[in-house]
Amino acid sequence: MNKTLGGVAVLAASAALLTMAASAGATSACNGSSKLCSRTLDKVVLPGSHNAMSSKEFGFGIPNHQFGIPHQLTKGIRAMLIDTHYGKPRTIVFLGRPTVVIDDVSESTPGRLPYLCHVSCLSGAIPLSTGLKTVADFLKTHPREVMIFVNESYITPADFATAVTSSGLLKYVYKGSTTTYPTLSKMISTSGRVVMFSEGSTGSVAWYHQGYAGSVQETPYSFLTSNLLTSPSSLAASCVANRGGTTGKLFLMNHFITPTLTASYAADLLTTAAAVNGKATIVARANACKTARGKYPTIIAIDQTQLGDVIGAAKQLNGV
Repeated sequence: MNKTLGGVAVLAASAALLTMAASAGATSACNGSSKLCSRTLDKVVLPGSHNAMSSKEFGFGIPNHQFGIPHQLTKGIRAMLIDTHYGKPRTIVFLGRPTVVIDDVSESTPGRLPYLCHVSCLSGAIPLSTGLKTVADFLKTHPREVMIFVNESYITPADFATAVTSSGLLKYVYKGSTTTYPTLSKMISTSGRVVMFSEGSTGSVAWYHQGYAGSVQETPYSFLTSNLLTSPSSLAASCVANRGGTTGKLFLMNHFITPTLTASYAADLLTTAAAVNGKATIVARANACKTARGKYPTIIAIDQTQLGDVIGAAKQLNGV
């Protein structure tokens, strides 16, 4: 045999074996690692995104992230804190061109629609069903991933449920108990891979759970300066119980800075995120919270997911 052709054949065979091995690993892994499959959800650390919908990519003013939900999912974010509001589209002329803006409206406004917005839909808005469809599409092509959503909701539970259904996400929603959880492997095999929480009312929607009514516990979230999350002397205080007390099986570690509102606020958001999003910083605080609260965080929620290494931090904490 020609030596060159023989070498090509060997390389091709090796590549095929590597592809098969990678494929086999992917079909046996849970959230990227086979080690996580036998763990219940409350024993897994998920990298998370605060105000996940608020991104520069999708035109939000003073965004929490450079890139939107689709990119965050690809990067490895598996828990998302979102806000939902009512809005109503209106066309204006801006710089000589027709432009659609989304006005903030109330529940009683005719023609209202649910959107993913932060504070005001005028500063950025994504139709809720559209945003959730990107999640459903991702889960369809990534069948071994488990996620959590926490919704700061200003819409009715019924309207949220309608958007979940119309987006195609309902088929992946977890419909079991939030007192105890199955293993990730079990959640995957039963297609209950997305746990849905609300910060408020959930109405009669059985799979939609009141997060801070016994299911989720958290840390404070109003940190003004980065040293409050980086200084060893401040870590214990950063882990004290906030909403949800200390009883929930799941634990949210809010790991982001909300600086004082000044002319440099947008720049400060980036600077402080860069200061607190490092892998070592996140791991040190998670360890401090483990000491203070008796458990590792289930969700580590950060701003500016393009900065730092929350993915690597979660892997280290998971031991994978």
